[in-house]
Amino acid sequence: MSLSKSQASPAAKVAKPTKVRQRFSTAEREQQILTGAIKFFSDRGLDGQTRDLAKEIGITHPLLYHYFPTKQALIERVYQEVYLGRWKQEWEQWLDEKSTGLEEKLTRFYLDYAATILTPEWVRIFIFSGLADGSIPNQYLGLLKKKLFPRILRETRRHLGLTERLPVTERETELMWSLHGGIFYIGIRQWIYGQPGPVDINRVVIDRIQSFVVSAETLLGKDKH
Repeated sequence: MSLSKSQASPAAKVAKPTKVRQRFSTAEREQQILTGAIKFFSDRGLDGQTRDLAKEIGITHPLLYHYFPTKQALIERVYQEVYLGRWKQEWEQWLDEKSTGLEEKLTRFYLDYAATILTPEWVRIFIFSGLADGSIPNQYLGLLKKKLFPRILRETRRHLGLTERLPVTERETELMWSLHGGIFYIGIRQWIYGQPGPVDINRVVIDRIQSFVVSAETLLGKDKH
């Protein structure tokens, strides 16, 4: 004799699992939003809407604005995390060392620098911001012009035996940009153009440093005072 549905054993019924809502501390929630924003802006650009960002993260729009009252405040926090957060004081120290030569200094610095910045989020957000309001490139280039470029130009002049007292020439500046920009272009090619990057990126970076040193000796060495 078969049992009716009302007579069936309770054990035969499978209870639906209860979805447990994950709880975050204030710091954890802020980091969740920040991590999601970095990926979101890297994928969609800085014109992406915060409402879409909140949906993608899985939170309400008002909750996002509770942590970041404006979109610009969130973008500024992304800049601090992705750009300032990856800046290393050792870079400046390496370039200031008096016991090593120009090529050795540049090689040590740029191998580590390239490994640090040539990531999709670093490159893509930088470019997207440049095409929008320019806030991130303006801030970061200000950092380079204060802490990095003067050191490279100073060490190049020392290597060539040139006086450091004279104003930096346009020729020196453009030569330096050819080195720095050439290394950054590796990321442009890969993360903006969608082209394969070099198999041995370290070899490419070293080659560009050596080309810079040879070019400096050829083009600027004759300007000794």
